[in-house]
Amino acid sequence: MTRDTAGAPVLQDLVAEGVQVLFVGFNPSPRSVQQGHHYAGRGNQFWRLLAASGLTPRLLRPEEDHLLPRWGLGSTNLVARPTVSAAELSRSELRAGVPHLRRLVARYQVPLVAYTGKGVYLAATGKQQAHWGAQEDSLIGGVTDFVLPSPSGLARLPFAEKLGYYRALAELAQQPG
Repeated sequence: MTRDTAGAPVLQDLVAEGVQVLFVGFNPSPRSVQQGHHYAGRGNQFWRLLAASGLTPRLLRPEEDHLLPRWGLGSTNLVARPTVSAAELSRSELRAGVPHLRRLVARYQVPLVAYTGKGVYLAATGKQQAHWGAQEDSLIGGVTDFVLPSPSGLARLPFAEKLGYYRALAELAQQPG
């Protein structure tokens, strides 16, 4: 388990050479940090959405998150500090995570950044509004920003509607350069 400078456990970024899609969330849940795996919350639909959309060839468990780069996928968060709700994060705390995101995308030359919620995208970019899907502008030049519905089980959209956007992301990710 990796720890921050104060000794608190943190969830490591999951990104490697060849990652084509980097998922970006607000921050990890306490359960994810405790277990050391991305999207480990009990009601989180992330893994089901990846499998059902074809982004992964099968349903993965959170403890298999290390396999994501095999399929060109990675995961990070704007803020490392775990909270029960993203509402516990300050605007300045969220914006402070943007330079780290920029460094990851540049270092690994990630062509497609998928924000897991409109709020994540708005916090990262400072924009006032966004729509689901590919955005006209991106935070980082030469990169496509794609806004997904939150995979949280608490999000209002039904699973089938969320799935449509994850399938659109899968189609975009499969398009050549």
